Order: sequence, then C-alpha cells, then structure tokens
Amino acid sequence: MKTTLAISAILGLFSFSPVQANYFSVISVRSASLIHLQSINANGGSFWIGKTTTSYCPQAEVSDCPPGNDTVFEGGNDTLGLGTVVPAGQQVYIAPSGILSFSEAHTASFPKGSILTGFSLCPGASFGDLSWEYGLVACPTNGTNGPWQIYGQRADITLPETCLGFDALTYNLTEPGAWQYI
Repeated sequence: MKTTLAISAILGLFSFSPVQANYFSVISVRSASLIHLQSINANGGSFWIGKTTTSYCPQAEVSDCPPGNDTVFEGGNDTLGLGTVVPAGQQVYIAPSGILSFSEAHTASFPKGSILTGFSLCPGASFGDLSWEYGLVACPTNGTNGPWQIYGQRADITLPETCLGFDALTYNLTEPGAWQYI
C-alpha cells in the first residue's frame, strides 16, 4: 500500500501528455542530376519525383481536411507511414517489384513478399535524413527526363542502369498532409 501511494505521489509530480507524431516531407539529393532537390510525392499507390501528390478528402463527412497538396510522412523508426488523418493510417512498404509503395486507406493488406521494415529517420533541428536499409533509387519512366519512380533496392530484383541512387533529405512539419493519399 505504501509503495502504491509513493509511486502515485511521484507520478503526480510529472505532467504527461500524448506523444506528438513526427511529421516530415522528403526531397531527393543527388548532385548534378535532374532529381536533385526534388520532392518525393505519393501518387497512384507509389512514390515519385516529377509527379504531383494525389490525395482524397471525403468533404461530405469531413469539413477540415488537410490540403493534400504535399506528401507528408511519419515514423521512420524501422517502419514508415504517411502523415494522414484517415483512421488506421497508411503504411509505406517496399513491394516485391522493389517499388516504394503505400497501402490503401482503411486496409492493412500488402502483396505477398512486401517489406515493411528497414526504414530509418535520423532527425535534425531543421533537416534530417531518411534511409532504407538497402538504399533508395529513382528510375526514369519516360526516357531520361522522368517522371522518376522510387524503388527500394532489393537483392532479388535487377533495376535498369538508368536508375540513380539518392539521399533522402527530410524537413520537419507539424501536421499531417492529407486525409488520405491515393
């Protein structure tokens, strides 16, 4: 009984508040290339350089959706998600083809062979670094000018020689970016 009272008194000295999500956006860094300092955007279930962010808000049910113009991430401690408002969020993963992808809203299903772990965020006061354990690359889909689809390098797939490895520079944000990304 005395132990319980002592712990309660000690805990009463501290003010507890929920942990705030760590939101951030990402730009590619590959000096002297077309992808240098370009934003990484969610579009069509995967991530791109050179395509705009696509998002959705059910305006009939939700009156205060985030704008959805920019791609916002959260997490980065082994797993990575999108900064969304939709219940259950949206998970980022490496598809069996190597494509950096995201789950549909309201679902936790992934193609067999997908990799959901290995992401690492090294935050900074202004800028940080996001990585995936085997590296990220951007591959042009229309000649050499893009748009560029983002892949996670996997030992079990071979990517075209036109793909470029890059560093992923992050910058901090305070809010989610969209209701959901599509």
